[in-house]
Amino acid sequence: MKLIKYGFIVSFFSLCTMVSCSDDKNSAQRYGNTVIQSYKSAQKLDAKVNVQQVQKSIQEFNSANGRYPADLNELSLFSGLTLKSEKYDYNPSNGTLTEKQ
Repeated sequence: MKLIKYGFIVSFFSLCTMVSCSDDKNSAQRYGNTVIQSYKSAQKLDAKVNVQQVQKSIQEFNSANGRYPADLNELSLFSGLTLKSEKYDYNPSNGTLTEKQ
C-alpha cells in the first residue's frame, strides 16, 4: 500500500513538473512573441514618422523655393536629412512621397 501511495505521489509530482515546465516554455514563447511584435511595431512607427518627416521637408522646400525638389538628393541637400531613395517613391511634379513596400 505504501508503495502504491509512493508511486502515486512520484507520478503526481512528475506530472506537475512536466506541466509547469511546459507552462514555462509557453510563457517564454509568449514573452518572445510579445517582444518580437513590439519590435516590429516600433519599426513600423519609426518608418511612419520618417515618412512624415520627409513629407514635412518637401513642404518646407516648396515653401522656400516655390517648387518641389527635383529628387530626394536635392531634398537631402536642403534639409540635411539622410534619405535612402530606394525606400521611397517620390513624384517631383506634385511632391508626393510613399514608402516602398
